[in-house]
Amino acid sequence: MKTTPETATFAPTVVAAGAAFEVHSGKRRLSAKPGEPLQLPARALAEAVRDEWQRVGPQARLSDLRLASLAAATADTALRRHIEQTLLKYADTDLVCYWSAEADPVDLRARQAATWQPMLDWVAATYGAHLCVNRGIVPAPQDEAALAKLRAALEGLSAADLIALRLASAAVGSVVIGLGLIRGAWTVDAAHAAGTIDETFQMERWGPDSEAAEALAARRTDLADAVHFATLWRGA
Repeated sequence: MKTTPETATFAPTVVAAGAAFEVHSGKRRLSAKPGEPLQLPARALAEAVRDEWQRVGPQARLSDLRLASLAAATADTALRRHIEQTLLKYADTDLVCYWSAEADPVDLRARQAATWQPMLDWVAATYGAHLCVNRGIVPAPQDEAALAKLRAALEGLSAADLIALRLASAAVGSVVIGLGLIRGAWTVDAAHAAGTIDETFQMERWGPDSEAAEALAARRTDLADAVHFATLWRGA
């Protein structure tokens, strides 16, 4: 971004607003929607949003600011049901439920089993959702009882955790990996490794690919941002 007198002096601030916090720059306030200032529950989150706005610059729109956009989405109650339904759709095609077929390399199948089975065990133990494993790419619906357990898990999440889960699950195509990440069952690195097993295996086998590596790095950023947002929202 080119430096101008405006950007050189741009210094948004965190302002207390009752029990919440807002981010201001002069008379301008970051807003969730026109006329409604973005209110954040924790000072640490407000400070992170302030820093993000300062990095991007005074002309930034809300869509340019990831943390602010995630926070704004939590206030959209109509969006919640749509997100829950979207995340449930991942269950029928969840990455960790689709293992390679018997004809695929044995090393890949072993890696999937060693990584994904403990994750399936975790979601079964934590939520009672016993998801079945399919071999190959032909879609197979999950048991309705398992989906009901996942639905209850999603409905029990806070708005912030649900928004973070949407970002994480979209990054790796797995609501199981996303749930464990948001709940702290595994780290960002572990979630990224689990969500990119196939791509990583192919790169190890056929050599590095700069575009693929860039895409994988972007997915890790999404996972890290999801955890960072959820953690800041809780005030941890």
